[in-house]
Amino acid sequence: MSKIKISLFLVLIVLFSFSSLIIAQDLPEITMWAKSGPEGTALEKAAAVYEENTGNSVKVEIMGRSGYRSKYRTVLMSGSSEVDGILDVAYTVPTLAAGGFLANMDEYVNNNEDYNYTQGLPEAVQEEMRFDGSWYMLPTDLSAESMVYRTDLFPQAPETWSELVEYAKEYTQKYNEDSPTKYGYAFCGAPNVIHGTWRSMRYAFGGRIINDEGEVMVDDPKTIESFEFLVDLKRKHEVTPPDVTSWDYPEVLTALQEGVVASASFFTAGMPILTNPDESPKVYDKIKFVAQPAGPAGSFTRINPLGIMVNASSERKEATWEFLKWLTGPEGGELYTEFGGTNPRESIIMNEKWHESRPWYPDLYEATKAGGVGSLNHAKSSQITDTFNKWAGRVLNGNMTTEEAFNECAEELRDLLDQ
Repeated sequence: MSKIKISLFLVLIVLFSFSSLIIAQDLPEITMWAKSGPEGTALEKAAAVYEENTGNSVKVEIMGRSGYRSKYRTVLMSGSSEVDGILDVAYTVPTLAAGGFLANMDEYVNNNEDYNYTQGLPEAVQEEMRFDGSWYMLPTDLSAESMVYRTDLFPQAPETWSELVEYAKEYTQKYNEDSPTKYGYAFCGAPNVIHGTWRSMRYAFGGRIINDEGEVMVDDPKTIESFEFLVDLKRKHEVTPPDVTSWDYPEVLTALQEGVVASASFFTAGMPILTNPDESPKVYDKIKFVAQPAGPAGSFTRINPLGIMVNASSERKEATWEFLKWLTGPEGGELYTEFGGTNPRESIIMNEKWHESRPWYPDLYEATKAGGVGSLNHAKSSQITDTFNKWAGRVLNGNMTTEEAFNECAEELRDLLDQ
C-alpha cells in the first residue's frame, strides 16, 4: 500500500473515531483567525470535521504572516465582534489581557471536568495560557526553542554551555580546517528576537530581566554574565557566522539544511523540514533535538506555545468555547495533531504512534517538563521587551559593553514600571 493510501486510511479511521465524540448542538457560526502555516492548516481541517459532525459552523480565515498581529490587535482594541477566536503565540497574551481585550475563560475551563487540563498539560504551558492567574488562551500547539545538533559530528549532546563552546570550536573551520561545517553554532540574533533567544541561557546562569516580585534584575551580575556568554560565542570564540546578529528562523534553518553549521538553538517548528529527506537531503538523518545545555543554575528550554485567544467583545463566547473545548481537549487535540499541529498534552506527545514520524517528541516533552521557561508574564511585557531589545542591540553591534547597556536598560525599565 502506498504512503498516500496509508495516510488517507489513517485519517479516515481518526475521522470515524472522533465523529462519535462530538455532541451536536445548535450553535451560531463562529469565526477563527490564523496566520498561514502548519497551525492554520491544521485548524482549518479540524474545524471542518467539527462542523461536519455537529452541524455548527466554524469559519476559519487564514491570513498572511506579515501584519497579522497588527490587524487583530486593531480589531480587538476597537471593540469589534467580527472575530471570535485568534490563534497566535502565547507571549501576546499579557498585554492584551491586561488591556481587557481578551475574554477571561476561567468560568469555562474550571467548570468543565471533561476538559481535564490538569492531566497531561505541562505546567509551563498552562502558565503561558494564563495572565494574573486566569485563563486567556487555550493551548493548540507546543513549540520550543532548544538545542539542535548533528549526530554525525557531535559525539553526544553537550551537557553544559561551556562544553558547547568546545564542541562548536571543533566544527568551526577557524579552529579545524578539516571541519565539514564552516561554523559550530548559530542562533537567532536579530534585534527583534534576541530577547527570546537569550531566555534559556539567561535562566541557566540564574539571570532575570524582572524577577517574580516585579523587581528589575537586568543589571544583576548573573544576568550580565549570561548575555556576555551569548555575545562571546560570536565575538570572542567566533564559532558563529559573523552576521548571526541579523539572523532569524529562516537563516538558521537554511544553515542547518545546507551543512553550514553543526548545531544551533532552533525551533521544533523546523524539525519536520530538517528531518524530511526531500527538503533537507544533506542532514535529514543526522539531526537531533534535545534540551538546552546547562549553566550554573541548570538546564532551561524556552517554550513558545501557541493557542487561541477569545475576543472579549465576541457575542458568541459559548459557541466558541464548545469548539475550543473539543479542539484543544484530548480528542480534538489528537485530530489537530494528525493534521499537522502539535497538541501539548502528554497523552498525545508521548503516544508512540507519533515517534517514528516525529522522533523529537519525547525529548521535547522532557525538556518542557524539566526546565521549560516561558515568556515574560507582565502587563507591560511588550514595552519591557522592546526596551531590552534596544539596549541589547547596542551590545551586539559593539557600541556598548553589556554592563554599560544593561545598567542603562535597568534605569529605563524602572522608570517604565513606576509609571
